[in-house]
Amino acid sequence: MSTDLPVSLPPVRACGATALFLACALSAAPAHAQQLDWRLSGFGTAGWARTDQSYDFQRFLSESGSLKRDSVLGGQLYLQIAPTWSATAQLTVAPSLKDDHGVQLTPTWAFVSWRPDNDWLLRLGKQRLPLFLNTENRDVGQTYDLLRLPAEVYGIAPSTDMTGLSVSRTWLQPAGEWSLDAYVGADNLSVRYHTRDTGADFIRVRTSVVGAALTLKLDGAHTFRTSLYRAQTRRRDGQPLERRYPLVDSPFGSYYQVSDLLPGPGVETTPSIVNHVVTFGADLQLTPNWRLVSEVARSFQHRTDLGADTLGAYAALLYRADRFTPYVLLSRLKSTGDSWRNAMALEASAQAAPLPELAVAQRAAADSIPVYDQNSVALGLSYAVSPQSRLKGEWMRTRIGRRSAMVDSPAGGGPVSHDLINTLSISYSFVF
Repeated sequence: MSTDLPVSLPPVRACGATALFLACALSAAPAHAQQLDWRLSGFGTAGWARTDQSYDFQRFLSESGSLKRDSVLGGQLYLQIAPTWSATAQLTVAPSLKDDHGVQLTPTWAFVSWRPDNDWLLRLGKQRLPLFLNTENRDVGQTYDLLRLPAEVYGIAPSTDMTGLSVSRTWLQPAGEWSLDAYVGADNLSVRYHTRDTGADFIRVRTSVVGAALTLKLDGAHTFRTSLYRAQTRRRDGQPLERRYPLVDSPFGSYYQVSDLLPGPGVETTPSIVNHVVTFGADLQLTPNWRLVSEVARSFQHRTDLGADTLGAYAALLYRADRFTPYVLLSRLKSTGDSWRNAMALEASAQAAPLPELAVAQRAAADSIPVYDQNSVALGLSYAVSPQSRLKGEWMRTRIGRRSAMVDSPAGGGPVSHDLINTLSISYSFVF
């Protein structure tokens, strides 16, 4: 496996933007390039999961069972253009990020690399950000023992992909290997939100990112990573984002002006919002058989009182016995700041609204604020069928506190709160 790649991945046919990218990469190769060295590889996960609740959790989990939450198929083409130049293209097929029904073909990697020596690496193009311990290889379930990476942490960042430039510098020291990654770029994505009255909807946004990550690998057994990330997000249709809803007093009672179609002074808006995300992670080999993996992430959101200001963390203890790796996982996600106060105020306004149309508007605004109060405990088992494949099973119990944006609350009632969700999952992951 090349150190230039996050994983070894499946045979795919270059198409569309990826084909154009590869053509540009080949034309940009130095004139003295030798014969091309190329590799095709693949990966995938077939995963099924169900809960004991009728409502949807994490988009696709419910008592009906689904293959959509964890299943993915991917392929990667690697080209060694010259001794110091290479190109990588990776495609994945997975449930669409633009709606809840389709399947989407996504170019997750499409970049040119220049490695002038063993210490420096520059990448230009579509790539995944080095935020968490497993961000770059998150689609390749064979590379980690957990059945799925904890959403309480891995779902915090506004985006984990970009098209842009990254620079990596590595230092070999007697105690271990240090690496510093810096990057700048942008990403187009769709943000999902769900309301009790209208269901799921998606907003197309563009996120500009800049950040850095510092990683230390000790003795080939311990890994530490800390990262700092800034994302600025705006709507792609040019419309502003809501910043604050004014409280309006009327003859029939008070309400929040959540739309300029309602009487009031006007919704306060902002052209963009900003997130700062700080992460800390450690993967520790405690003994030859015991491992402890833990990560903490804090997201600070600015320029709006209606967004996600969150703190997430998890810890996983794993024990390897030959091909079997049982584990226990604890995770927590909680919103802070003004988002809670505003979501609760809008919910109370919806309940007191004298007109049904006004109640719907207040509920929709309350549901669109991504607030979280949840914790999970999971017991799982990973079995290495072969060096290239893993079979995994997991039981997870999630406790929803006041509410959580990972839950699609059903119509006709308040948001799901103070509830337990039991999830049973099984998956088979492979690389070839």
